[in-house]
Amino acid sequence: MRFVKDKKGQVRVIEAFFASVLILSCLTLIPAQPTPKNTSSSNLASLAENTLVSLDSDGHLSLLVASEDWAALGRCVESALPLSVWFNLTVYDVNSHPLNDYPICNGGAVSNTISSFNYVCASSSSNFEVYVLQLQLAAVD
Repeated sequence: MRFVKDKKGQVRVIEAFFASVLILSCLTLIPAQPTPKNTSSSNLASLAENTLVSLDSDGHLSLLVASEDWAALGRCVESALPLSVWFNLTVYDVNSHPLNDYPICNGGAVSNTISSFNYVCASSSSNFEVYVLQLQLAAVD
């Protein structure tokens, strides 16, 4: 008889039932947000293009190439890219001969998906040198 008169326990059971229904409905009705993949070739190519264009916006890129300061050029590119992106930069002259004598990169490739972007850069000096920079990017899968 005591359990029939005890309404407090029944209210707690009903409250727990409604709470679990609310939680389950939230989990099933709200769709999960898809995680964007940054490893597609088009995204990496646009990232490479944006990086080189932003570095060359004030002529800084052409000055580094003209002075052959490969370490500073590597630091600039590395600071402009996300940490999860691998890069390899090669600088060529007009005759397609590489100018940098050692690799400008931040380690080994981290993915099989590698995107390459070529950028033509002209020096602002009076001798008007033209360089082609090839930036290869790969992102962590």
